[in-house]
Amino acid sequence: MIHNRANILGVGVSSTELAEVLAKIAKEKLFIVTVNPEFVMLAQDDLEFKNILNKADLAVPDGVGLKFARPGLAIIPGRKLVEEIINLKKYKIFYLGGQNRVAQEMAKKFGGAFDEGHQDIRSQILDLRENKRIINKVNKYKPDILLVAYGAPFQEKWLYANRQLLNARVCIGVGGAFDYLTGRSAIPPEWVNIS
Repeated sequence: MIHNRANILGVGVSSTELAEVLAKIAKEKLFIVTVNPEFVMLAQDDLEFKNILNKADLAVPDGVGLKFARPGLAIIPGRKLVEEIINLKKYKIFYLGGQNRVAQEMAKKFGGAFDEGHQDIRSQILDLRENKRIINKVNKYKPDILLVAYGAPFQEKWLYANRQLLNARVCIGVGGAFDYLTGRSAIPPEWVNIS
């Protein structure tokens, strides 16, 4: 059970280890956010985003910069969490979003289903018909885990707004993780992720 929660400029993050997060994912219905320093700064001017981060079932600390605010905090890079989930090979995974067909590439490389998602997510004016189509596609697949790569704060806002409609046990906003895991972006050097 994850009890410790650190407060960083009004955003709560869970002080935990990767194994503990994976254990929770195996058993519970969760809305997970991967909080990095950029999230914390965005949340200072976006109270809706801050509220969503603080209402998440689990806020994983992602980004070594958080250690400067809370020394001793264990950092779990979002891409590492996604990689570990995929490597377990026991979950039905749905990949949503990203750019240039990266969701399709994830499904092809690791198995699962995908959808490119909303093409104009940053406008915050979503096509309701398109939103329904996406939700129906996710629900038809019935994934154990839904990974959404719209980028922050949009992926968290979309997940929070649609969480009651989605037939996925675990939902996670994953930012640029698809790009790292398909080799489109270089993985940061190990010292960047020192925990």
